[in-house]
Amino acid sequence: MSAATIPTAYIRSVLPPRDEVLDKVLRHSLLDKRMPAIQVDDNAGRVLQLLTAIHAPRKVIEIGALFGYSTIHIARALAPGAMLIALEIDAAAAALAQQNVDAAGLGDRVSIENSDAIEYLRNLPAESVDMVFVDGAKHDYPNYLKHAFRALKPGGLLIADDAFAQADFAAAEGLDDNDVELRGIETYNRVVGRSPKLFSAFLGTTNGFLVSRKNAPEDPS
Repeated sequence: MSAATIPTAYIRSVLPPRDEVLDKVLRHSLLDKRMPAIQVDDNAGRVLQLLTAIHAPRKVIEIGALFGYSTIHIARALAPGAMLIALEIDAAAAALAQQNVDAAGLGDRVSIENSDAIEYLRNLPAESVDMVFVDGAKHDYPNYLKHAFRALKPGGLLIADDAFAQADFAAAEGLDDNDVELRGIETYNRVVGRSPKLFSAFLGTTNGFLVSRKNAPEDPS
């Protein structure tokens, strides 16, 4: 799917502008700290916040926090007592994400972990997480899926960003071969989309979300 099929200008004209907190986070992160502009777009952030509010998870894992823009959207929708653990392997980005989350007044419900996501997921108890947002290294999407599925509770939500696989992910991640990145996303999409253990659908954000719900025992066969 081409980005041109997403009516970005129309979406921006209908929805309210980003609030002051988010605007400051973006300006500080992109202009002052020179972070790469690969965060979720504003509408995708709103979709994340809406899905979180609807699903009402108690424990959320985010894979790839960058400077915390998507983290803030998810955290804003968490109920009292719920927790978001945001994983970011780059130490500088993780430190900035913590600053941004604290500046947004959400530090009480977010833990930024400077960790390798696969190692972290591998050590989680089975069926202990209510929602996982995947936005890390694209070639590792199949590995994230393996461990996230095990950690996800029945009825849990799995959300993957960049599902339309239309960007130069290798350049964004400092790698040489974008085909490897694209194959990672494509493998993830096909495994998830055809799994009898997940119910999945694409959402038309600029870069595409693939949203999946892990089947629960009480679901109709």
